[in-house]
Amino acid sequence: MKKLFSLIKASMSEGMNLFRISTKKKNIFTTIGLPIFLSLVLMGLMGSYSYTLMEQLAPVNMHFVVLTLFIILTTVMTLIEGIYKSGNLLFNCKDDNLLLSFPIKRSTVLFIRVFKFYVFELMYNSVFLLPAMVVYAIFVHPGITYYIISFIGLLVFPIVPILLSCIIGTFITFFASKFKGKNYVQTILTVVFLIGIMFFSYNSDSLLANLAKNASSINDFITKLYYPAGAYIELITKFNAVKLAEFIGINLVLFIATILIIGRVYFNINSSSKSIKRNKSNKECKIKSSTPMRALIKKEFNRFINSPVFITNAGFGLVIFLLGSILLIAKYDSLMESIVNSNPTMNLDLLNKYMPVVFFGFICFTSFMTSITSSMISLEGKSFSILKSLPVKSYTVIKSKVLTALIIMLPCMLIGDIIVFIRLKFDILSIILILIATVLFPLISETIGIIVNLKFPRMDAQNDTEVVKQSMSSTISVFTGMVMIGITLFLLFKAVQAGLSNIVIMLIFIVAYAIVYAALEMFLHKTGDKSFENIEV
Repeated sequence: MKKLFSLIKASMSEGMNLFRISTKKKNIFTTIGLPIFLSLVLMGLMGSYSYTLMEQLAPVNMHFVVLTLFIILTTVMTLIEGIYKSGNLLFNCKDDNLLLSFPIKRSTVLFIRVFKFYVFELMYNSVFLLPAMVVYAIFVHPGITYYIISFIGLLVFPIVPILLSCIIGTFITFFASKFKGKNYVQTILTVVFLIGIMFFSYNSDSLLANLAKNASSINDFITKLYYPAGAYIELITKFNAVKLAEFIGINLVLFIATILIIGRVYFNINSSSKSIKRNKSNKECKIKSSTPMRALIKKEFNRFINSPVFITNAGFGLVIFLLGSILLIAKYDSLMESIVNSNPTMNLDLLNKYMPVVFFGFICFTSFMTSITSSMISLEGKSFSILKSLPVKSYTVIKSKVLTALIIMLPCMLIGDIIVFIRLKFDILSIILILIATVLFPLISETIGIIVNLKFPRMDAQNDTEVVKQSMSSTISVFTGMVMIGITLFLLFKAVQAGLSNIVIMLIFIVAYAIVYAALEMFLHKTGDKSFENIEV
């Protein structure tokens, strides 16, 4: 047991230091304070949402429905995020050779992998569930058993979505390992699965529609469909020690059974997924010359397409943009009616009139929620010293990363633009301004991403997941994008209320953001070289 704890401790210290920054100077705020601050901000948002729902449900004595909804929401989010992580946290880990050389059981190695996964998701779940649990306690004033059951619930709730993530991740990795281009297959399978979840969610009846009226039936449906939610709600409303023991026991049995099942195929899949690329000796070696910028862009693009987690995380927003554009033209009338019905202050004529501004806002949303460059410096890892030794200026390397991100983003966004232009027939000035925004917004987002990554690089990550999903630079870039989206959409709404024309509104925002980009470019040009050279591996 002591040996197991030592292995878990070593694994956690190596892989779970989520916001470690590769600099000599330790900054308590950036390493500890900022992650805590961002988590508290998110918890505050979840608390406000749950409080709003509770105000609607309290008059009909359906307080527990808020907890049911947050449990199922957190479960779905954990499942989706877990699919991103499972491939890199379970397979192709850098410490495989070290762990497997120790005189320990292979089942222990797999347990350590899954346990590390569990600890991260436990922290992730707590950010969403704790606020709802606190709001419930404020309204209901429950007894001590509620707090005990809720604490146990926080520990238990991540188990089912993690196990499903592990099974799906194992299936994807197994299927992908049968192909030469396994990274592409893994990426395609993951994206298809996530699109399937989105399709199901869009076509299913909304759980929040007429919530107060249908709270009882919604709660019954969820609790019968998903055992952990049903058992938890039953325990907090009517405590039963036998049910509590059953609740804990079933989840532990599921956890152990899944490890045993995955363990039968895990090491075979892990070995087959580590294929070595061999050069074909029957072909002549051709040396092609190119400009430094072109060569750097090609390197960055190859790095991008060979990382499934990078593609999935960075490209998912682009997939949503394409699907949203297609949905807009395919179900335009029904979507407009839904928006008008959900907002009494909106009318159909006004919505049609300002559709160019609405699509302009959609481009803004997609651009600022997609930050590819926020991971590009950190993904260099130990090879960063080679990049620094190249006979090119640091600023050239930095700009190559920004340009690569644009090359990745623009085709998808331009296709979405063209689809909408054909169906909605915007005037020529609106089309020109929207096309400018399609280039300008991603340029701003990716410039912010590279600035943040230069300031907060993480060069010691064990896999791509730790960089793309768990690093400080990715977190800051996402929150910065959310803030910019919120400000932009709020000001767009105010401009529409003021009665300004589409052209005037979009022109004002383009000029304003062009100034923002110019300022960011000047800052990057002034500080980029120094920040680049100061990064140590």
